[in-house]
Amino acid sequence: MQIEAFSHPKARNLSVAADDVFLHIPGRVTAVFDGATDASGRKIGGVSVGRLAALAAANATASLPDEAQDWPAERILTLLSSAITQSVPMQGNKAPASTTAMIAFERATDIRMVGIGDAGYRVNCGPMRITELMPDRVSIPARVALFEHLISQGIEQERSEEICRHYMGAGLDFAVRSDVISADFCENIILRAIKVAQVPHAAVEIENFLRSGLQSQHSFSNSRDHPLSYGVLNGHVPNSDFFIEKSLSRDHLETLEIFSDGYLIAPPTASLSAWEQTYQQLETDDPYKIAVAPECKGSTKSNFFDDRTIIILKYR
Repeated sequence: MQIEAFSHPKARNLSVAADDVFLHIPGRVTAVFDGATDASGRKIGGVSVGRLAALAAANATASLPDEAQDWPAERILTLLSSAITQSVPMQGNKAPASTTAMIAFERATDIRMVGIGDAGYRVNCGPMRITELMPDRVSIPARVALFEHLISQGIEQERSEEICRHYMGAGLDFAVRSDVISADFCENIILRAIKVAQVPHAAVEIENFLRSGLQSQHSFSNSRDHPLSYGVLNGHVPNSDFFIEKSLSRDHLETLEIFSDGYLIAPPTASLSAWEQTYQQLETDDPYKIAVAPECKGSTKSNFFDDRTIIILKYR
């Protein structure tokens, strides 16, 4: 087997560590964990709580006994979620430290994939297997509308991105109170997001979410009744509705790539150089992630839009 692995933080100058973590134990397990960036920038001992969550989950995965490869997904992911609380205690009403997970267990005749959240994988250079998160589906069209509005007002792109990041996080109501947008335009953004996202019977929840901002989405993570719910490891029992499970037969397995959501477009071949070339091309074509690959955030002169991490396993 040949292995390539790479991780790069948001900070272009590498001044701040990534919230992503990858794990590889030969013959046993390979995984990528994408810690959630805390809206308040909370750190413990100088390390972001998102990175601490990813590290806790990675360490717990590395400590699993060999027989864990056959455990039910719920047992595995609940154990990893509990490990996060032990490492990063919850603090009142603050968002709990959180991470996604995509884990590949090496078994005799197959590779067992177990995951939760929007870390993805790809087999034999086929389609990217990524779970779309409902908060992202809703916030992306809202952010694009806000960005385009700011540009139409003569605000240059870099500054428009900074404004979008701040007010999409803090909420559109705060943008109205700050005189960034009018109340009428706020309504227009919400209506556009409802129309584009097409989440059934969720207009009220979408409006509440956008008005209060991305900082509020943790409140409905792993919910069983909220229409914008999504799966994540955050110290609570994860919602089995969002578990990712797949068995990959070794018979025809040539390559397996596991990556965080910092990679939006896959290259035609399975190599780190190809992934990075594709990534850099997107940065050139659509740095603010508005057109080619719309996202919740764009890149700036100092930061990429997100951390990115990938590990490539070549079996043949």
